[in-house]
Amino acid sequence: MSSEARWVLSKVPHRGGAALDLGGGDGRLHAPLTARGYTYVNLDITPSGPCAVRGDAHDIPFPQSSFDLVVSCDSLEHFHDPLTVLGEVQRVLKPGGTLVIWVPFLHPFHSTDYYRYTPLGIRYLLSTARLQLVSLEAPLGVFSVVGQAVVAELWRLRLARLQRAVERAAEWLDRKARRMQSGGSFALAYLIVARKADD
Repeated sequence: MSSEARWVLSKVPHRGGAALDLGGGDGRLHAPLTARGYTYVNLDITPSGPCAVRGDAHDIPFPQSSFDLVVSCDSLEHFHDPLTVLGEVQRVLKPGGTLVIWVPFLHPFHSTDYYRYTPLGIRYLLSTARLQLVSLEAPLGVFSVVGQAVVAELWRLRLARLQRAVERAAEWLDRKARRMQSGGSFALAYLIVARKADD
């Protein structure tokens, strides 16, 4: 399992219910979310894997208040209108429901990226979509940023087999830096938890 998925799962409540994986691709979160008691749905424009539904996050094909949990792991940057998407998330979340987002910041361009988000931008989007920010953190810092640059070059040099070792070393150094309360403005990605207000 990727480090992004592990971080997202670390913020998922263990209470179960209905879960929507927004832009879930191959459904990599299916097994861990069902193990936590969630009924899993993977919404993607090109879905594969279990419980896959073809659909557009800008117009989520489910009724209001359908889900207890929505996760967006490496997908928000791919939506051309993130405010519309977050408005749709707010609509399909049940009152008191949780949204967990992993979104890259200082990360190489990939695939169909439209945006990178700052903490200020994240707060604005969530509040405009009427979602309450619970937490916003940057678990991977400067060492992971440098590590991703190294990984990109390793792929170019056909040495991709070294990727996981570089990522693990960078994560270890980032954990050590956090414990020493160093770091700050360098974030590979942000981990966000938000919720829909109770009625």
